Amino acid sequence: MGLGIVDILFLTLSVLVSAVIGLYQGYVGRRATPEGYLMGSRKMRPLPLAMSMMVGTVSAITIMGNAGEMYAYGTQLWIMDLGILLALVIIAKVMIPIIHPMEVVSLYEYIEKRFNAKWLRQATVVLQLVGGYFFMGFLLYPASIALQAFTGLDILLNIFIMGATCTFYSAIGGVKAVVYTDVFQAVVMVVGVFAIVIIGSVNVGGLDVVWDIAYHHNRTELFNLDLDPYQRHSFWLCIILGFFFTLGTYGVNQSQTQRFFSTKSVQDAQKVIYFAAFGMLFLRALIHLAGLAIYAHFHQCDPLARPGAGEPAYVVILYVLTVLTRVPGLAGIFVAAIYAAVLTVSTQLNSMTALLWADFLKPHPFFASFSDVKAGALQKIIDTPIQTASFPFYVPRNTHNTSLFPHHLLSSPPLGYRGHCPGSGGVDAGRSFLRALFAITGALSGPLIGLFTVALFLPWVNLKGASSGFFISIILSVWLAIGQLLNQTQEPFLTMSQEGCPVTNATTIAVNATTLAVTESTSIASVTDATTEVSLPNEGHGARGIYGISYCLNSFLGVVICIVVATVVTAATDDVDQSLVNGAAWRLFERLAILRGRESPLKKSSRKPPGLRA
Repeated sequence: MGLGIVDILFLTLSVLVSAVIGLYQGYVGRRATPEGYLMGSRKMRPLPLAMSMMVGTVSAITIMGNAGEMYAYGTQLWIMDLGILLALVIIAKVMIPIIHPMEVVSLYEYIEKRFNAKWLRQATVVLQLVGGYFFMGFLLYPASIALQAFTGLDILLNIFIMGATCTFYSAIGGVKAVVYTDVFQAVVMVVGVFAIVIIGSVNVGGLDVVWDIAYHHNRTELFNLDLDPYQRHSFWLCIILGFFFTLGTYGVNQSQTQRFFSTKSVQDAQKVIYFAAFGMLFLRALIHLAGLAIYAHFHQCDPLARPGAGEPAYVVILYVLTVLTRVPGLAGIFVAAIYAAVLTVSTQLNSMTALLWADFLKPHPFFASFSDVKAGALQKIIDTPIQTASFPFYVPRNTHNTSLFPHHLLSSPPLGYRGHCPGSGGVDAGRSFLRALFAITGALSGPLIGLFTVALFLPWVNLKGASSGFFISIILSVWLAIGQLLNQTQEPFLTMSQEGCPVTNATTIAVNATTLAVTESTSIASVTDATTEVSLPNEGHGARGIYGISYCLNSFLGVVICIVVATVVTAATDDVDQSLVNGAAWRLFERLAILRGRESPLKKSSRKPPGLRA
């Protein structure tokens, strides 16, 4: 069955509330200064900012992709959360105390001050803008295809509704509208995912039964300590992925750092990080448990239990439409959670406005003469062209042919009422949107993380070395990511079963390479008394070259390349501002300089010229 009246009501209400919040904040802040529009006058409270950060990068791909990952590949990716936690602590303890007191609007002002190069700052901004447009594409397009299955609305119409809503409240209300809308969306997301966990657990006998089923079907892997860099996931690979993904997302990304820059003190900014860490780990845990709960429901008649089964995120759609729709309103709440996850694109829009204003427009003499009110009005105006310019990044040439959710399958009713449940439809199961997202964002964030690492921890690196490392890292990282995407191979799912699939004289089961068709029946019998378990064929590592390396390492490799090249290229130590470098790194550098028989740059820079000596 599809969405009912109550479901549609909840969904519509969630979108309208987001728009109303934008209207209210736009009215209250209609005369806001540029700093008020972009930074909330640096007086915002930690808790709402933390909730905004919590959902800032939780997209529809995160909800369905991570749940599908638990379903098809097990819980190893859950270890990623340890890397996330470690990175958040480093951001709070190392980056915030140095950058927050500078009271910057654009994070990349720090790069200009550290290396005294405006062009390098603008280069980082361009990379961030390209990455932001790309990320919005990943947020909007795949989600709009999934939402088509729930709502029946056309893909382009879904994109338009979500994009227009984001643009509306982001442009009118500024950062406060974005933050307080994110607070509402965080609640919707938690409730929507929690509904799957609760209903899924109750249906099979409790959360302990969910975990027991996962355990006995090899879904509870957490400590694969294999050091092989070519495997999909391991304990070490997932920690590295979580650590560098978080540094790239919350440490060197304007859309998230703008949150803790909007507080009045370093201590408040650190609270934002700590509160967000708690909320993020909680929400991600719910998403992962939802995947296991869905597996517990389907484990005896698995819709993915055949070669070419396609993207594991299918099962989330299937579960919502066949199970949650039995309780009026629950499916609507979950679909509202998907919309809420997509509407967090407003965070990107607001940060892009900040970058364009602070890094390109404000320094120009024409805009520098603008009054605060006039500049604030301009910022609201340029928000809309940003959204319009991003449209080509997520609207494909053929909206009726996707690689994630086959249009002809999703437009049909799912398993449970005379229709087709998602099949392969020619889909390459290895081409996961979740993996592609991590691979490409890792390639784009790695050079930025490397540049900030050089700036914060390597006092001897000069402009020439830093810029060389940054640009060479971009080239090599993007080359690696493209090669990985072009050379993806089908990855085997964990063992799946069709033992409990229903069959009677009134039931027809047809399984082939493209569809799993099931018609309704009033009685159920087992397909076979013996267990039938299948899994996708293991194609091995293929060519174990550079493209076969796990996508988990993309960002890490980009950082290493940047640091190594920057260190090698730097020919001599330039004087640097001590306040722009991590204190421990600076003290170590001073000691090493003395051991080498050289005067430390701190003493050298503070020494008076001979003509000024007493």
